[in-house]
Amino acid sequence: MQEPYIVASWPSVPVEIVRAAGFRPVMIRGASGPTPAADTHLEPGIFPSRLRRLVEDALTGRLTHAARIVIPRTSDADYKCFLYLRELVRRGVTTALAPIVLFDLLQSRGPDVPAYDVARVHALLDELSSASGRLASDDDLRGEIVRANAARAAARRLVELRRPVPRVAGAEVFPLLAAFWEMNPDRYAEMASDAATRPPLAGPRVLLTGVPVDRHTLHETIESHGAVVVDEVGPWGSGAAGDDVRIDEDPVAALAEKYRDDSIGARTPVDALRRLTQSRLDEVDAVVVSLPPDDAVFGWDYPALRDVLNARRIPHVCLRSDPYERPTPADHAALDVMVSAASQLHEARHG
Repeated sequence: MQEPYIVASWPSVPVEIVRAAGFRPVMIRGASGPTPAADTHLEPGIFPSRLRRLVEDALTGRLTHAARIVIPRTSDADYKCFLYLRELVRRGVTTALAPIVLFDLLQSRGPDVPAYDVARVHALLDELSSASGRLASDDDLRGEIVRANAARAAARRLVELRRPVPRVAGAEVFPLLAAFWEMNPDRYAEMASDAATRPPLAGPRVLLTGVPVDRHTLHETIESHGAVVVDEVGPWGSGAAGDDVRIDEDPVAALAEKYRDDSIGARTPVDALRRLTQSRLDEVDAVVVSLPPDDAVFGWDYPALRDVLNARRIPHVCLRSDPYERPTPADHAALDVMVSAASQLHEARHG
């Protein structure tokens, strides 16, 4: 019998809520390959690969057994995808589809935001409890927070293998870090704890930023040039687990606070993203900024980041191709130049 699950379009849905309600979380990610059913209804250049994949799966029956489809309002594209799916259901284009839920967790700092976010997390818990018939108690939520925190601690141990001297390649560790969102937390803690200490890896250390990547294909491309990806700004790699969720009298409020403060996406305040990126620069020799054609948010901050990198004389390259497709010759040439400059910087720093 298939384990009941919910589908989410971005990892800013509290997995503790999902599990307390009796479900397994499944996060949609981008991929290469055609999406003909989705392309019939979605305009080109607006929806990133993961959302096209979500609509494709919805229209072709791959999500028939999902209990709910939860779309956090992490970007304009996600919200449009929510509206499109609801309209496709209304028009009868697809009928075998789970109810679609919008999860509108705010990340701003207004005085009314905390109470609003707590209400949204409560509403999500109620919706998922209704779907499963299992009403989660505060103790159930605290238990899931404890389990997830143990997985977070294990993920942080994986991150330690990357800093300050990398002992594991980014293409190898990224899938392990990303698994935090879907894997059973007890199994995840065991898996991450089994990671062995390795000898140090040579090569300049690279930070990957821009539009958050959700697969390790870009890591492989960068590392094929002799560099090591040691960090990512996004919710899938080094930032997947983050700090623990506090355990207190109100677990819903604790989860709302955690996901408001730590979630990384298109609605994350730009000042917070800038601080996060700049805090990582002391431990890297180069930066790769991924700004694919469907980006409508992260590219606006690229000029400010470029100025910071130039002022600090940190080599960088901006890749504007689709990270799920084969890199272009121009991409490879730009990475060659960056890695060469970063290797000289790395040698000057570390001998």
